[in-house]
Amino acid sequence: MEQSIKTFTSKKGNIVTFRYPQKGDFHSVWNFACELAAEDTFVALDTAPTEKEERQWFADAMKQMKKKEAVYLYVFVGGTYVGNGRVMRGKFRHNHVGNIGLSLVPAYRDEGIGTELLRSLIDEAKKLGVRLVTLSCFANNPRALHVYEKLGFKRAGAIPGAIAFQGGYVDEVHLYLPLVNS
Repeated sequence: MEQSIKTFTSKKGNIVTFRYPQKGDFHSVWNFACELAAEDTFVALDTAPTEKEERQWFADAMKQMKKKEAVYLYVFVGGTYVGNGRVMRGKFRHNHVGNIGLSLVPAYRDEGIGTELLRSLIDEAKKLGVRLVTLSCFANNPRALHVYEKLGFKRAGAIPGAIAFQGGYVDEVHLYLPLVNS
């Protein structure tokens, strides 16, 4: 599998590269996870993982890619790791469905990077052979919802209070995008 899949210039003039994970990426990924947890914003991760936990997650991600159960894309700006995305194939009767997740550090949001990452993840989902992709989002994250809907995702519904967030509870919006005509 080739490593770099896309390079482009962001809206703010940054050179952005998407590539598949490499074994040497571990510390960058762990630092990123810790930074996201500390930010306490629109991500599921609410506490920083230990090094042992992150090593297990990283090893599992590499195995999933090897088995073609998932694809992970890492985002670099000027050689610095700034985010990631993944599409994970469902199991059993859901193996035709891919679930997407993505995140970027705050300094590189609103540059079009997330939109391009989502497009690339949709392309990767097609390569995995899935027919439908899904994702979920905090209901109070209008920027993300706008991006998802701009790329054709439709809302399937919301689960009230499904996400514990900053001392309260937020609805979780579920979205989907068919990749083939039924």
